[in-house]
Amino acid sequence: MIRLIATDLDDTILPEGTFDLNPEYYEVIRELRRKGILFVASSGRHASSILRLFDCVKDDVVILAGNGSLVLYQGKVIDSRELDHALYLEVLEEMRKAGPSLILTDHPECVWTDTDREDMIHWIRDGYRVRLGQCEDIAKLPSPILKVAMLLEEDAVQEASVMRARIAGRANVMAAGARWVDVVANDADKGTALSKIQAIFGISREETAAFGDNGNDIGMLELAGTSYAVENARPQVKAVAGEVIGPMQEDAVLKILKRWV
Repeated sequence: MIRLIATDLDDTILPEGTFDLNPEYYEVIRELRRKGILFVASSGRHASSILRLFDCVKDDVVILAGNGSLVLYQGKVIDSRELDHALYLEVLEEMRKAGPSLILTDHPECVWTDTDREDMIHWIRDGYRVRLGQCEDIAKLPSPILKVAMLLEEDAVQEASVMRARIAGRANVMAAGARWVDVVANDADKGTALSKIQAIFGISREETAAFGDNGNDIGMLELAGTSYAVENARPQVKAVAGEVIGPMQEDAVLKILKRWV
């Protein structure tokens, strides 16, 4: 019996960097909760973006934000994993060498940037609807730092591999979406966060289902007895998932969720 469903957001249930979610999801989430099934919205997005996306069902959804660096439920923090500040500064220096379009730093309440590119600022605010702050230099931000992310012009997988080698196992580096590289604390991961949620609510791996499309979803899929990759997922994600379903564009996840209501 399924008691917990965790799903990635961007390119799994909605187009990356948008709020274009099929409104049917909200009623399905309500029905799942009535049946005692917990819904986990899992993303590299900042919590403020996820909370806005699921505002009408916010008390029925566990928010797994920042690729596992922050977990919220009904307004309370149930898990948080901070990036060491000295390491954050080192990561930031390495990211700047890559010449990204944008670098973002996640605090618990806000995402910060020091870019002066208005097109990037508007895209982040309007697309992700994140709570965004601007400052002179993100290197001067105080702790706690939950995540630092850079946006690239090309595929993030290669640069994530380069960054991973430079950081040498001291932080968790991952490609998130097609063009984002995210860096979080070494013990922060969607899988680690899902394990914490399972423990808090007394839910087993066999009672868990999960959906994903990208490499940062693999840890979460491995902790689910029932796991799915959407058709548009990366090959390594399809290899881990128990089943490959239709693409995000055809609401494949929604169709599976309806089986449990």
